[in-house]
Parts: sequence; structure tokens; C-alpha cells
Amino acid sequence: MKTPKRAESRRHAPTSVGARLRQLRLQRGLSIVQLARQVDVTGGLISQVENDQADPSLTTLRKIAHALDVPIFYFFLSEDTEPEVRSAHNRYMLDSREQGVRHEFISDPNEATIEFTMIEAQPGSSSGLEQDSHPGTECALVLQGRVVLEIDDRFYELKKNDSITFDSLRPHRWVNQGRTVLKFVSVTSCSPRGN
Repeated sequence: MKTPKRAESRRHAPTSVGARLRQLRLQRGLSIVQLARQVDVTGGLISQVENDQADPSLTTLRKIAHALDVPIFYFFLSEDTEPEVRSAHNRYMLDSREQGVRHEFISDPNEATIEFTMIEAQPGSSSGLEQDSHPGTECALVLQGRVVLEIDDRFYELKKNDSITFDSLRPHRWVNQGRTVLKFVSVTSCSPRGN
């Protein structure tokens, strides 16, 4: 049986979201200010992300990926294509503490036909002020708490064990309107790597 490789030793490309963002931005010939304008965030936020001082929200990371013309999973790819058992403490995370939302990526970014994410959100937090859209089909399952999902101009309330599937090209956002921490999983289909 093959001995599992440690993630740190098998990556040759930049290993953090910030390092990959900086590398891509420079390759595209963009300044921090230019990229920030395209994404509609502050230059300070881009700088903090590049220096691993802050994690962007998933919505912001999607906008950054779109502006740099790469799929979102680019920021988490490794050089290895072998299956890897990843323990809970060794998963890729986006922890937007100031927004009260943590994204834990369950799926391997190298298997890029799905994006499987566990989301933990504090009361009052949301996926963002504006609705977002992206290619694929999305399915969500609530594990704890209650969430209100806005899709176009309709509202759907989901509680523990409720699920929903929808075309994620439709503008959508979610809000934790409950009084407890919300936990749910989201699975989104996406284009295979290289498409």
C-alpha cells in the first residue's frame, strides 16, 4: 500500500489562496487597485488576502476568480492527482470572521466537477449583501439551524434536514435569520478542469 503524501511536500505551485492570487494578478499585469475596482472591493482587502491576513467571502473569491479568468477551484489546486484522505483539520478553509461565516471545502479541488462545501454561519450573517450567480447546479442540505434562501425574487426557508436544488445561474443568496449557528452543506456542479 502506498504511503500517503503530506500536502506540504507535494505542492510545487503557491500553496495559499493569497500567494496564488498575487501570482495571477501579477501575471495579468494588474495592480491591486485595478483588481479591486474590477471586483468592487477595497485595495486593502486584496492586499490582506494576498498577505494571508484575511480570507475573502466565497462570493468575493468567485468575483476575483472571474476577474482573473480562472475557475474558483484554481486557488485550491495541488500538483498531485492521487486521491487523498483529508482530516477535518487539514481541509481548505475560508474563515471570514468579520462576516461570521466559515467555508470548509470538503471536496478535493483536483476533482473539479463538484464543489462540496460545509458552511457555518453566525446569527445574522449571510453570503453577502447582493445575490450572486455562477455556472452549475447547486444543492444545499441544512444540518443545524435555519436559513432563508433568496433565489431571484422568491424566498425559501429551510430548517434542519431540509434540502433544495436549483440552477445556480439564477441570482441567489442566503441569510441566517435564526438565533443559533447555522450549519449546512452545499454541493455545486462545475466545469471539469481545463474547460
